[in-house]
Amino acid sequence: MKKVLICAVVCATALTSCIKDEALNAECDILGIDSVWLNANSGIIIGTPIVTNDHISVNIQKGADRSALNPTFTLTPGATITMNQDGIEVEANGVARDFSSAQTYTTHSEDGVRKKDYTVAFNYPMPISTCSFEHFQLDATGRYYNWYEVDTTDVDSPVRNYWASGNAGFALTGMGSAPADYPTCTDLAGVSGNGVKLVTRSTGSFGSLVGMPIAAGNIFLGEFRTAQAMLLPLKATRFGLQLVGGEPLYLEGYYKYTAGETYTDGDQNVLPEMHDTADIYAVLYEVDPENFEPLTGDSVFTSSRIVSLARIADPGEPTSWTHFREPFVYQNGKTFDEQRLRTDGYAITIVATSSRQGAYFEGAVGSTLYVDEIRIVWDGNIIDE
Repeated sequence: MKKVLICAVVCATALTSCIKDEALNAECDILGIDSVWLNANSGIIIGTPIVTNDHISVNIQKGADRSALNPTFTLTPGATITMNQDGIEVEANGVARDFSSAQTYTTHSEDGVRKKDYTVAFNYPMPISTCSFEHFQLDATGRYYNWYEVDTTDVDSPVRNYWASGNAGFALTGMGSAPADYPTCTDLAGVSGNGVKLVTRSTGSFGSLVGMPIAAGNIFLGEFRTAQAMLLPLKATRFGLQLVGGEPLYLEGYYKYTAGETYTDGDQNVLPEMHDTADIYAVLYEVDPENFEPLTGDSVFTSSRIVSLARIADPGEPTSWTHFREPFVYQNGKTFDEQRLRTDGYAITIVATSSRQGAYFEGAVGSTLYVDEIRIVWDGNIIDE
């Protein structure tokens, strides 16, 4: 039934597009960095670019020269991209710029009505250590928050857009008018400073129509691809980045949790025998440095590339901040390989969500998880390559 409804929405959208095919495109998004350019610069690039609604982040090899990079962007059909030069907007696609600090680009829609600013950064990767969730900002629409880390050693370009959430997907439902309405929002009363509040929300009539009645609050290291959120929701969550600082020993931090009252499945059937629970975990897995492929919602626990996993088995419902410390347990008969580490052959993700089965649209509206001061404990010192 879900597939029928989704197909109906897609077909209706396609029909509308055909009727209006004479109209100029009103979108002005950067879809990514051109694959030809990425291949030509593969010697310095680590992984794949992270693209959000208003930011693009690219990890590059530590020490690589970023003073004259000329990225070529793929845009929505008909859109153009410019930069400000001496107060004048000039063509920017493929133009060399100094990315020692982040650069701003402006995209313009084909119909000339819309424009949008993007911040583009080429950064040296910073292995994940303690995540305090103190750094966040509104997205370009001003509707929801995005979180980021700060590398204090990179004075000119310190921002690291490592965190993602499903907030951009929830925005499609029209159910959020302010940041506090979204599944992932900030908590001003964390263990120390700010924390993150994750809430399982109803997606309203739109979500019911497409068979996605709830949206669990989540935050994770990786990338959320909004374009895949409707037809391939499990593929939209791309878990993990090449930010490994050694052999991970423990995942630790603080949390508290309250489950919602009524547990439902993806068809909105009430399951009185079910009780919602949170999920907090970290996964270390192998990657091909030349062809980065992240784990996604349908492989984050099942992939043969998983090396080790740290997970709270039974979080319960602590009403006050509770410390946890979970060991990384080896999977698939694998061990940690220092040589693989030195060639960027590992990726790691940290994931927290208010409903453990939320990826399958099962859970209880109102389930609320708070997290703060999440930390990966590495064996020995962080490797300085």
